Amino acid sequence: MSELEKIVLTAAFTIFGGMLVYVTGQLISKFLIDPTHELKKAIGEVRFNLAFHARVIHTPIARTQDRSDKAYEALLKSSCELLAKVNAIPFYSFVSHISLGLLPSKTHIRCAAIQLRGLSTYVHETNDKADSHIEEIRKRVARIERHLKLEPLE
Repeated sequence: MSELEKIVLTAAFTIFGGMLVYVTGQLISKFLIDPTHELKKAIGEVRFNLAFHARVIHTPIARTQDRSDKAYEALLKSSCELLAKVNAIPFYSFVSHISLGLLPSKTHIRCAAIQLRGLSTYVHETNDKADSHIEEIRKRVARIERHLKLEPLE
């Protein structure tokens, strides 16, 4: 093989290798890193909604129709976003396992979504009925925080 053929062959392999690395990086980014980042943002949104609507969630006397409607919508939206984002990540169970505890398991995310939907059913209650559910609300919020590995607000 002549020197020129060796140079052309080396250049072709270098270009092909570079393209392969670039395409692999793009695939990992689009199918793994970006969706995982979106899931972390959805988990952050749950934290925001639990903090922002805490007065409506935990204090029945602070509830008005408008505040309750906004809290209800936010909690349901967070629940749906968690489910959508976790299902957008291929092989999420494996990704969660290798994340060394940084990402909750798919089961925990599903449980948190269920708890958020359940929590949303309480935000329109007032008077004695609302007062009787305060402890259940507190437990649901604690479960959501535990499942999503969020620090309690207290």
